[in-house]
Amino acid sequence: MTGGGNTNSAVPGAVVPDGGWGWIIVFASLMIHFIMDGITYSLGEVFLRPMMDNLNKTRGPVSTIFGILPAITLATGPIATIFTNTYGCRIITIVGACLAATGFLASYFWANLWYYYLTIGIIGGLGFGLIYLPAIVSVGFYFERKRSFAMGIAVCGSGLGTLVFPAIMPYVINAPLWFDYEGALLLEAAIIFSCVIFGALMIPLPQEPSEIRRMAQKARSQAKRQALKTATATSQNDEQQNQLLPTNKQSDIPLQEVSIAPRESSAVVPLEQEYQTDDKRRVSLSDLKKDDANINNRTEKTHSGSVENVSKIVATDVPVVVSRKDSIYQGSLHNIPLYNEDTDEYHRQMIKTNETIKKAEKKSLLAKIAEQIDLSLLKDAAFALFAVSNFLTSLGFNVPYNFANDLAADAKVIEHKRHWIIMSIGVANCFGRVIIGYLADRSWVNRLILYNTTLIIAGIATMFAPFCNSLVQTHMIYAGLFGFFSGGYVGLTSIIIVDLVGVDKLSDAFGVLLLFQGVAVAIGTPIVGTMRDAFSGFDRPYLWPYLIFGGSILLSGLILFAIPILRRRKERRQQPTKHQLEMGVLSFSKQNLSVPEQQQQL
Repeated sequence: MTGGGNTNSAVPGAVVPDGGWGWIIVFASLMIHFIMDGITYSLGEVFLRPMMDNLNKTRGPVSTIFGILPAITLATGPIATIFTNTYGCRIITIVGACLAATGFLASYFWANLWYYYLTIGIIGGLGFGLIYLPAIVSVGFYFERKRSFAMGIAVCGSGLGTLVFPAIMPYVINAPLWFDYEGALLLEAAIIFSCVIFGALMIPLPQEPSEIRRMAQKARSQAKRQALKTATATSQNDEQQNQLLPTNKQSDIPLQEVSIAPRESSAVVPLEQEYQTDDKRRVSLSDLKKDDANINNRTEKTHSGSVENVSKIVATDVPVVVSRKDSIYQGSLHNIPLYNEDTDEYHRQMIKTNETIKKAEKKSLLAKIAEQIDLSLLKDAAFALFAVSNFLTSLGFNVPYNFANDLAADAKVIEHKRHWIIMSIGVANCFGRVIIGYLADRSWVNRLILYNTTLIIAGIATMFAPFCNSLVQTHMIYAGLFGFFSGGYVGLTSIIIVDLVGVDKLSDAFGVLLLFQGVAVAIGTPIVGTMRDAFSGFDRPYLWPYLIFGGSILLSGLILFAIPILRRRKERRQQPTKHQLEMGVLSFSKQNLSVPEQQQQL
């Protein structure tokens, strides 16, 4: 580890800037989160009632649009991983932005419920899925020592987007210029398309600007040295000719007595093979001059060729990192024992470059997708319980986002203050991601208990929501609590996965979780909308929907307290291997020890 900002390694392609152009990547990732999550989480706030009125549909069918979009975004995760590893973050982000913008743009031309399912839900979701993963992965490529801090900044864009879009879009819809909510969809299509710019900033390592300059300077220095070496050999050849010509009036020089150029020179001409006779090997003066001209010509070509090949050297000599198994890890890498003990070995196990990919066996797309969704991990009871918990969490996770405004309308909150509620979620979300993420990196904090606590409090806050009265402040309280702790839950997910299965299986385990989360999100939002329609005659129509789905979030946190019991039972039969402990798997039979103490026992 160097003190100058870069993380160096003996592993080819494992040079991590930990700064420099990486901060531009962080800005690009922040803006992508700002746009994508801002639009996703504000759809219900902005479009639920206008679409219900225009399409003459109830909440159930309309809210299905808001469930399909994030569900497809999550389900696209494994496919996005494969494409990102194959084509890089830049290309996939640009393609995803164009695809999502096309979906929202198409929705402008026809107001039809099933058409919205296709354009906004499916096409928009596919595009967002291709955008979301590179926004996380690209930051992981550029940072190691400062990764937790850089990730924290990048993902705060989600909360900022949730703060801004609900405040702006209602005014856009009410402005006559935009022709109601269809104009807002058109504007959002243009905003999504701007992600092309941020995708273009995701220059793959080691081809980021500072690295290009360093390699170009190195290549130019090599070219100058080679040219100087060749020029020296040529001048020596000229001196030898000048010394020999006056003493040979017959212009016949024995070849054995002349050394045309030093052996190390690249300008040696194979004269001995060209001019051999039966009796004596001799060379004429005219031939010697001709060969001297060839030498000088080759010297010039060598010099010019070296300079012209600088760009080729920069582009091809250093392997480009195309995938890292730890790229979506949002915690500090110092939580991983192997990273602290042997950084080079850690890089060998985590990093794949374009050279290793070329050597790898070619597989079909379906085979690659199957690798990204490793269902065999569910054989581990603790991880299976964690997957069930994520399913329960995702059932109710989007409910406060999509129905906060409608719930406030039922409670008779003043109309122009209703968007303050979801804005409170956005602000609190930013603080929650940073503060809870910071706590998770402290060695004295039990990360599983912290994770469980975030889910329990977020669930209780959701269950409290339907009891709020007409004062907007009461709604902002539950919204702030939900935003703060749900933001912490999102940031902690990858950290808990590593504690359970290890950083080397993080990508595979995340693929499984995305499958569970996608299904839950797809069914949770429409069910809540349908239940609200069914209970429309009650004083609090959202009471039971919020109690049930807030309860599912609460339950998702409570059941995870069984993980230590399940892991200790498993460890009584089979202790974790040294490799698993090096990859960050926690031994729950040593749960009374801090992380550094566990590392010392490896």
